[in-house]
Amino acid sequence: MRPVTELPSRTGKTWEGREFISETTPDPFLLCPSFFHQYRVFLTPMTTPPPTPAGAIRPREAQPGPGRGGNGTRDPFAHTRVVRTARVALPVVAGLVLLLIVIWPLFGGSGDGSKAGPDQGDLEMTKARYLGTDTTDRPFEIRADRVMQLGDTGSQVDLSAPEADITMKGGDWLSMAADSGHYDQDKNVLTLQGKVSIFHGAGYEFRTNEAALDVDKGIAWGNKPVEGQGPLGMVEAGGFRVLQDGDVLVFTGAARLRAMAAGGDKNKPEGTAP
Repeated sequence: MRPVTELPSRTGKTWEGREFISETTPDPFLLCPSFFHQYRVFLTPMTTPPPTPAGAIRPREAQPGPGRGGNGTRDPFAHTRVVRTARVALPVVAGLVLLLIVIWPLFGGSGDGSKAGPDQGDLEMTKARYLGTDTTDRPFEIRADRVMQLGDTGSQVDLSAPEADITMKGGDWLSMAADSGHYDQDKNVLTLQGKVSIFHGAGYEFRTNEAALDVDKGIAWGNKPVEGQGPLGMVEAGGFRVLQDGDVLVFTGAARLRAMAAGGDKNKPEGTAP
């Protein structure tokens, strides 16, 4: 009879460190008359792991990576931490963006002269045009190369190279232009300074250094020396008045008129009137 340790195992099962009983089919070479044979196999546990073949690939579940622990297992709390971080970070980023939008105009500045600066409370516009009507719905227009609004109310406006056109009651028109000016929107009064040129629809053209126009009342005046020409000839005076919606033109102060003959040359006046 063969020794028990030499009995072949027909099941092909091995279990490290465990004891098991295996049943086998009859072996014709065994001298034992028993139909079934039982035997016990004792396996000694391995003290060292078997060597890994060269070039072998580690299993995916054993490889460390994002969301995995140090032993290669997946971290079940990784997704929760990402969600919590996003809940805090996204509102903070949105708040910073809104804050930047609000404070950027205060510190960014602007090179456009038509906008108010941080230390300049006035509003400026270029190539401005203002259309309106007087108390009798007569149209008037004020234009300027540059307009600066003074103060917070916006009723006081400084003008650069202003021009004004107004239609008078009788159908005549009055046009004025100057180097600079000031417009009071509450009183509807335009004041002009510098080289002021005035044109009247009746054919008068004269120049002065200061003039004013009250749009609602339809009058204009000036207290500075004035000189010009009209249908009657050349005129020099200490001031002027345009009254009754342009129907009356008055020269004030020491006025002198150099009258011209009908059809005569303007450069050859017929006489001088005090």
